[in-house]
Parts: sequence; C-alpha cells; structure tokens
Amino acid sequence: MSQIDLSIFSPYENLFQTDVPLSKFAFSLCGGPGSEVIKTENSEILEYVIKCCIKAGYPYKVLGGMTNILISDKGFDGIVLLNRKGKISHKIAEDGSVILYADSGTGMAAVVRYCIENEISGMEWAAGLPGTVGGAVCGNAGAFGAEVKDVFFSGRMLDEHGEIYQLSPEKMDFAYRSSVMKNQKKGFILLDASFLLWKDNKRTILSKTEEYKDRRKNTQPVDEHSLGSVFKNPEGGFAGKLIQEAGLKGFSIGKATVSLKHANFITTEKGVTSEDYHRLICHIQNKVYEQFSVLLEPEIELFGFEVL
Repeated sequence: MSQIDLSIFSPYENLFQTDVPLSKFAFSLCGGPGSEVIKTENSEILEYVIKCCIKAGYPYKVLGGMTNILISDKGFDGIVLLNRKGKISHKIAEDGSVILYADSGTGMAAVVRYCIENEISGMEWAAGLPGTVGGAVCGNAGAFGAEVKDVFFSGRMLDEHGEIYQLSPEKMDFAYRSSVMKNQKKGFILLDASFLLWKDNKRTILSKTEEYKDRRKNTQPVDEHSLGSVFKNPEGGFAGKLIQEAGLKGFSIGKATVSLKHANFITTEKGVTSEDYHRLICHIQNKVYEQFSVLLEPEIELFGFEVL
C-alpha cells in the first residue's frame, strides 16, 4: 500500500514501529511482518487509532495475545494494533452480585488474578487460559464445561464505520467458539466488556483456580509453544481423539508438530514458519477425513491463507 502518514495518529505516532515481524509476539513463533505496529495500552487508545484508520481508509488488524490466530508468512500490509493491556475494575450490585469490567486488551491471566485478590468467583475455569479478554469474548472461549457466554454481561463494540454499540448477551450470538464478532460483515471490535460474577471467600476461589490449572497442565502442552486447540470438536465427538486414532501424534512438518500430550494441539519451536503450521493443519484434516469422513473445522483463526 502507499506510504502511511503516521501524523494522523497524533499524539500516538511515536508509538508505531515499522515492518515488525509479528512472529515476535505470536505464541506460535511464526507470522510475517506488519507494515506499522502499535501497542495500545487501553480501550481509549484502541478506539482512537481505529477511528483514525477508518477516516484515512487504512487497513487495520487488531491482535490480542496472538494465542489463537495464525498469521501467514506474508504478514499484514497495514496498521497492526497489538491490544495487550487494559484496566480492570468491579462494583457490587444491589443484589450482591459482582460486575467486573475489563478492557479488551486485558490478559485473561490478569483477570483471574484480580478475581482472586478481590474474592470474586466465576472465572476460575479460565485459570491458565492464555490471551486477552477480547479474544476470549470473540471466540466464546471455554474450558472444563464453562465458557464466556455463561458470565458475559455487556460489551462495548466499535464497528467498521467507527460507530459504537453496547451489546447485551442476547445480541452477541454466542455459539460454540463463536460470537457476533466472528461475523466479518459487522466488523465488530470489542473495546471493553463486563461480566456478571459473585462473591466467595479467597481460599475457595484459590483452591478452584489451582485445581483447573493442574488439570490443564496434566492434559495440555502448556509448557510448549502452541495456539491451544487447533480444531473445533465435531458434533458428538472429540477432535483430539480422531487425530490420535489417525496415528498423527508426534507427526511433524518442518518445526510444527502434533503434540504427544494432546493431539488437538500443534506445538512449535524456533525456526517454524506459518507455512509449516498451515500445511500440518491441512494434512491432519485430510487424514482424518480419509479415515473417518469427518472434516475438522479450525478453531484458530487463519489470517492471510486461502479458506480451507
């Protein structure tokens, strides 16, 4: 694209970095360069920069923790907003419930810590969940029988025209690992969200949190680089079980490998390319389909690749 005029983003123009490899920030260790990259520290800066992009007609992409997205080796020719920080607060409602507020760039780990410190229950299941609030809401993240839609109260959204909407749970179209934010026609970006939680004692909350952390550590390759579950579970089954039964545990393409600990995870190491990762995804799909006539649908977002 033509030269980007960073002066339109004043007073934040000095926060931009040019031609930055997105692999530096990705849990997958791969991904091509972003033309101009900025780290936004709160929802106000995020909103401002996006509105500037819309006004100038610059293409933009908002990325959270990059724990559930595979960026192609081509990268992104436009503005990349790394949305990785944010504020957290809460208030006690009249009925005694707790409304927790968080900017979309807030890490889920920070949310869990905040809840422990303030004796707020309802988010224990998210212990050990990587990524940010924005990514978790967008993909209706879940674990151990719970998911975002169970506790979501409200979300402030920015659409592709720069208009702001406050969406209730009913308007979010939550589904299995999906929400209205997955609808590209609407172009919604989450600025901040609130969650309906409740009070409990710190010891109970901490105990539940540690239990979920241990369960995750015992069943998933949490100490290795991965993007979490690669495929959605097909109706009535489990993606990991099908991949394992197809004999693919430990199978590698380049520096991308089907995890020996959980077959629905692909682990990566230094030197991996997005092409390695993508080819392995396609290989898994083909093998599972050949053996079981089930086409696995990616749970992770594939950005810059042809639609599978």
